[in-house]
Order: sequence, then structure tokens, then C-alpha cells
Amino acid sequence: MITCPECGQEAPDDAKFCDRCGQGLSKAASSISQTSVTRPTPLAAGARLKGGIEIVALTSQTSIENRYSAKRVGDGKAEPIALRERFGPHREEEVVEEVPVIEIAKPAPAPAEDPNGPSAKTAELKPPPRAQTNGTASVSASAHASSSPAGADASSRAGTAARPTDEGIQLAIEADTSPSTTALAEAAENASPDEESEAAEAAVLAETQENVASDDGAHEDEAPQVGEDLGEVFGRVLALSQTISHPAFQRATEGFAENGRVYLVYADEELKPLRGGSKKMSEPEAVAAAIQICQAISFVHRRALRLNDICPESIAVAKDGRLKLTGLDYVSNDNELQSEPIFNDGYTAPEIYRGKRVDKRADIFSAGAILYTWLTGSRIPSESWREEAGPVQFYPPHVVTPRLEKAIRRAIAFNPADRWPTIDEFKAELIALGGSIRLRAAAVTDVGRVREHNEDSVLAVEYTRESMVEPAQSYLYVVADGMGGAEAGEVASAIAVQTIRSYIEARLDTARGEVKNGAELLTGALEEANSKIIEYVASHPESRGMGSTGVCALVTPTDAAVAWVGDSRGYLMEGATLRQITKDHSLVQRLVEIGQITAEEAHTHEHKNVITRSLGARQSGPAGAEAVAVKLKRGDKLLLCSDGLTAHVMDPQIRDILGRNADPYDAARELIVAANAGGGTDNISVIVVYAS
Repeated sequence: MITCPECGQEAPDDAKFCDRCGQGLSKAASSISQTSVTRPTPLAAGARLKGGIEIVALTSQTSIENRYSAKRVGDGKAEPIALRERFGPHREEEVVEEVPVIEIAKPAPAPAEDPNGPSAKTAELKPPPRAQTNGTASVSASAHASSSPAGADASSRAGTAARPTDEGIQLAIEADTSPSTTALAEAAENASPDEESEAAEAAVLAETQENVASDDGAHEDEAPQVGEDLGEVFGRVLALSQTISHPAFQRATEGFAENGRVYLVYADEELKPLRGGSKKMSEPEAVAAAIQICQAISFVHRRALRLNDICPESIAVAKDGRLKLTGLDYVSNDNELQSEPIFNDGYTAPEIYRGKRVDKRADIFSAGAILYTWLTGSRIPSESWREEAGPVQFYPPHVVTPRLEKAIRRAIAFNPADRWPTIDEFKAELIALGGSIRLRAAAVTDVGRVREHNEDSVLAVEYTRESMVEPAQSYLYVVADGMGGAEAGEVASAIAVQTIRSYIEARLDTARGEVKNGAELLTGALEEANSKIIEYVASHPESRGMGSTGVCALVTPTDAAVAWVGDSRGYLMEGATLRQITKDHSLVQRLVEIGQITAEEAHTHEHKNVITRSLGARQSGPAGAEAVAVKLKRGDKLLLCSDGLTAHVMDPQIRDILGRNADPYDAARELIVAANAGGGTDNISVIVVYAS
């Protein structure tokens, strides 16, 4: 087994990546992580720290820190909290027996180079020209960074002159590359409220990074200066926690140092890992999660910052179902590189590995990469992204909707210029995909237990154009209940169904697959069916008296229209609520409306089968079709049925049947069975449509 040097997770010997955090794996790295002292020895349960904090239990470890559940004791109460612990910036080494210490050589001072020479990367990283400010100091490389090829070149990438310190950390002096607090405050004076808060947050971050005193013009809501030296990472996280107020981020409430160690205190939240790297999500679930991540990234980007890394280990689910990013360790602006850059193969943008200019499009890559993982259960085989490895493979074995695949491919493009320009544009595309729905339908008709002939007709037709450029989809569903006897009812319902289909298809072709007014289109189709039945009766006197009821639906997600004539019905189930969206053209319905009988009495009324409108009932004139428009969303269920169902199955039972069946065919079949069990005195026809 190989132990991940980042999070301590064990993996098979042939594994290339940690399934928990995405770290690249090798036996050499595993052996080093097991023999190197990079994190403090965990504190025992019951250990006490300043501020009345008491350790309860060690909850997790990475290669450089411990995490605890703890409590703050005071005033007779114990408040549960969470702690992060690392070695402090000025610590004395812990004595650990028989553990070899790997020394990292101090880099020699860099020789002066031609600023325009072949190895000069400063020009790539210089920000756009701005007002000159005082020089600032920030940590730009560490022993951790110099242990990797990308990290070893961190100081040259940052465009700084470096000098080694006693602890092997290079302290970079960066001149005229970061906005001063004064400049940000002045810019905020004429800004909108939102811009003002953003400027204030950026000012606080700049103050923490530069280790300078607070400007006199700072805003009142800026974070107070940290009194103790928490080191670069914890100091940065605490400052960001006090300024980034988005609920998608886990934020530290305070920090302190004790006995050579530094701590961050967090509220005790019930956070659970979202998914492991090997577990797939459905497309709707993955897209919904990715939209939340994009919203968090957008919030940070609007504050002139970037996250730099998103991986499965950094995302958790809160008790309310909201996704949370659990670390602010690597947040920076576009003009700096982190002292400890994180390299999660498959999630970190290629330009970070290659030492190129890094901007906010690196976060777009990470968002696309983790969406790829959620959809496929795999990570992008990036290795170390030193060179472009070719297009990422989806199929086979992964089947992803073409438009979604195209969006992901653009997000994870090797060249930043080929990606989405902003995270908001990527989010907008995901929202458009997430707003679309997929329909599954089942149409079933049965003769019942009494009739000899089935005079009902049903139709379910899907019109789809799967296109990357101009996709379109429309769905037509029809239930017609014929009447007239001597097989005339079968003819009437067949004429109704065929006429409605022809009428709709002709107009869909004219509109190039688009439906502008579904309700108007359906009422026109029903009136056309009425005319065709009247024409048939005129030329076939023996069929006099035949006719049909009809209910039909035309769906162009997410819009739907339902039209009807007679007592065939349409129902819409939203969540656990079922409601009838049509109104019967019947005598008992009229009696209910004027208050002579109740809805319950209508089910057993002696004239319950008398209808007041139908297709073909009159020798001339309209049938009086009505229509209603509805919006469909994921999880909704649409039911069209003849009165053979509603005569024997009450609405509460219909609701229960639709609610407990995950497949529309199973629901349709049970509805037919329930109607037959209730008597089956008429033909029974149902069309069940599920939106997902």
C-alpha cells in the first residue's frame, strides 16, 4: 500500500492519484511522508490550550497539520469548536527518535539576469500599469515549494529578488506590483456600496500579506489586525475569514499561537465529504453542485482574488445541504504565487505547473475538472501537465450530454485563452443545462372488465433535434375517449388522435420545431379534430351520434400546455401535491359549480356520465375546447387519462400511486390495475409523464 503524502490516505501500490485529495502518488513520496516530521505530534484528549480551549479528539491529519474537535470551557458552559493545528513560524524542533531529517539546501542568491533574457518570466507576471506604490513584502517560496520542480522556480516566476533566511524560507521583496491600502481606500470613496465592500476586503488582505499597519482611511468593517504571528498560511486564512462573508466558505473565527504551534478556531459545523473520487453523480446532481461551486468562485473573483485550487478533499456538504469550501489556504491575487502551491494532479490548472502567468481562469479549470470527476468517477489524467496530453476522453466509457461535454471541455482547455473567459459565463451555461428537463413517458390503454371493445385511443410522440448548434425538443401526448357504440367510438377517437397529430406536426415544421403558443396550438388542433369528425359523420350516416372526448398536452421544456374537451382529465403532481388542471365539461361538474352537489357526491351521481361538450357532438360549430399553460420542473409528474380511471380511482389514490413509482410505466400499469380492481366498467387509458 502507498500512503498519500498530503492527507495520509492509503492506496494500492499501482495507484497514481490519491482518491481522497487528488495528490500524485509514488512509493518514494510515500516513504518520505512516513519518515519526515512535517506536522506536530497530536495533542491528547483533555489537553488544554489558552482561552479555555480543551481538546476532545483528533479528527483528521494531513502531511502538515492536525485537526481536532474541541470545546471552549467558560462560565459553566462548554461550546463545541473545531481546531486546525500546525507548526508555528518560529518553533523549536520537536524531538523525535529515530526519524531522519531531510535537509533542504538553501538556494544560492540568484545572479543578475537580463530582464528580457530567455529565462526572465517577470514580464509575464507583471500586472497592468497602475499608480506607483510603496514596496511591499510577501513570502513567495518555502521549503515545501522548493521540494518540487515547479516550487523550486517560484521566486523567478514571481519576478522578485530573493534572499535566504535562517529557516530556509525565501523572503521576496516585490516592488510596485500590489495596490496599496491607500490606493484601494481612495478607489472605494467613489465606488458603489458593493464595490466599496470589495475594496475594503482587498485592502485587508493586502495589509495582512504586506505586514504593514492599517491605513487611517480604512473602512469601519475591515478586519482587525492579528495580534500574534500565525505564519503566512494561517494568518492569510484568518484575514480572509474575516472579510469573505459568502456562506459557501468555512471561515475561521480566531487564531492564536502556543508552544511553537499555531491554531485556527472554527465553529463546530456538521460537514460531510461530498463524494469520493470514485463515485459518480447523475448529470442533474453534478451540474447543480458545480453551479454552487461557480457561485463561490464568482464571489471571490469579484473581489480581485482567485482560489487557485479546488479538489474533492476541499468540498464538503453542510447540514442544510449547501456545499462548503473548507479551506482558504491558497487564495491570492493574480500578481502573486503562493508560498506553498498545491499540486493536485487532475484539478490544478496546467499553467500553475508550467510556471506561466496565472489568472482567474485557473479556477475555471479546477471547476471543470471536478465536474468531470463527479460525472465520470475519474480524474483528468494530467500527470503533471508539463506538456499538453491531448483531449480528455469521455466516451467510451462515459456518456455525457453533448452540450454538457462541450461546456466541460472548454473549461478544462489546456490553454487558458481557450477556456470560458469568466466563471460567470461557465456558470450561466451550467444553469441553462440545469434548467433543461428530460421527459419519460408511458402510454397505456385497457379495455376494462365490462366492455367488449376498446374505444379509447392514445398517442405519445417525441420530436427532438439533438444538435450542438440548435437543439430542440417537443412532446405531444393525446388521450381520446370515443363514444357512439357499434365501433363508431373507436373511429371517432382514432380520427381525433390522427387529426391532432397532423395539425401539430404541420405547424411545428413551419415554426422550425419551436412552439410559440402551445395552448393556442392545442385548442386549434382539437377544433380541427371536431371538424374532421363532423365531416366523417356527414359522409357516413350510419355513424351518426359518434363522438369523442379528448385531452392533450404539448410540452416544450420547461413550458407545457394542456387542452381538453369533455371529461377526460389532466393532472399535475408537484412534489407530494396532486391537482387537477382541467375542468370537466360534464353535468355533475356544473352542479358542483353552482353548489347543488359536492365533489364527493359527483362520483356517485346518477348523471355522472353525462357530458356537455365533446368532439363531433354538434352538426356544426366549435366544440368549445379549453386550454391551460403550466410550467414543468424537475420532479413534476403529468397525468392524462380518460374517465375510465377517475370513475374508480380517487385523487388521493392516484397521488399515492404516482408518488411511490419511480418509473412512469410502473405508475401507468398500477393505475390501470387499480381501475380494474375498482370495477373496470369502462375503457381505461392513461399517459404518465415524468420530468427529470
